[in-house]
Amino acid sequence: MKLPFCTFALLLCATALCQTAAPVSSQSLPLETTGHGLIGQNSPPTVVFHGNCPNNLPSFQEWFQQTELPQGGTYVAQGERKERIVRRYAKLKLQMSLEEVEQVLGRPDFATPRPTARLTTTPEPNEPQCSNEVAYIFKKSSENIADFEDVAIYLSFSKDGKLYWVAPQNLPSLKSLGSPTEANAVVFQNQTSSWKEYSYPSEGFAITTPTDPSPHDDATMPEMKAHTVHLSPQVALTLRVSSQARDCGATLKQLKDGALNGKQPGLLPTSLRDVSVGGYPGVEWEFDLPPWGKQYERYICADGRFYFFAASWLGTQKKPAEVTRVVDSFRLLSAAKQPK
Repeated sequence: MKLPFCTFALLLCATALCQTAAPVSSQSLPLETTGHGLIGQNSPPTVVFHGNCPNNLPSFQEWFQQTELPQGGTYVAQGERKERIVRRYAKLKLQMSLEEVEQVLGRPDFATPRPTARLTTTPEPNEPQCSNEVAYIFKKSSENIADFEDVAIYLSFSKDGKLYWVAPQNLPSLKSLGSPTEANAVVFQNQTSSWKEYSYPSEGFAITTPTDPSPHDDATMPEMKAHTVHLSPQVALTLRVSSQARDCGATLKQLKDGALNGKQPGLLPTSLRDVSVGGYPGVEWEFDLPPWGKQYERYICADGRFYFFAASWLGTQKKPAEVTRVVDSFRLLSAAKQPK
């Protein structure tokens, strides 16, 4: 399961603002399929997932064809296998390799290795860099690889082959482990906790965070500059800033209407509300992300420039106070350089 910053694409791709998607091949995915919105109207560089990821586990389709699912049946794991996995689940530890996980839980049902995303304008790495996600399926009744009704355990491995997130689904006796952002406790403990304001005049804003947001080009949204902080091992926040001007009123209306009309699965209707910063309009909401947590999003538009907050956290608790502190600290600068 990818870290889900995808609302913008799901909403705007239902409108004329989205570019027509290019044909999808096994070596290249058009920008729209990689998530997010405010898709550039001037044909930005394509994001590609190129490379071969060696893997000795079945793919989802291979596993699927070996079950009764293609004939409309339901897959149910053997009782002994399920009991063994549940019994040994507590032995899992972050930073394990796939081989070490297999020694604890046994062989996964299928794997989804993925080459690291890069822009077509950047050179191809000499060695393939692949992340990996594996699944232990206990019960499944559909052909959807990520059905919320599945009873399963999903494990995510970084491009270094280390376990960073374990997400049981519909298994209330098992607790999740790690973070879907790869920002686990090992990384977070090395960060400082001194809050200070960081100012970005060229992007027209300032914001207060506990660590340097480290601005960088967004690999999946080339027209966006991303500013990311990890507020705890379970909480990550990213502010994306658009470099292209848009019609604030029309785009915000499309976002809001799309959310209300079912374009945002898991939306918590009472969380959707209009907001403003320095007199400029915006909208925000929260939504559930089964099986692991929630996400909060806020969109502010100032003179055609969009500011897009997305924060995710584990568990079912309310929005963490640290997220509110960062978002509330956001202020627009008067001498902002407007997007073209």
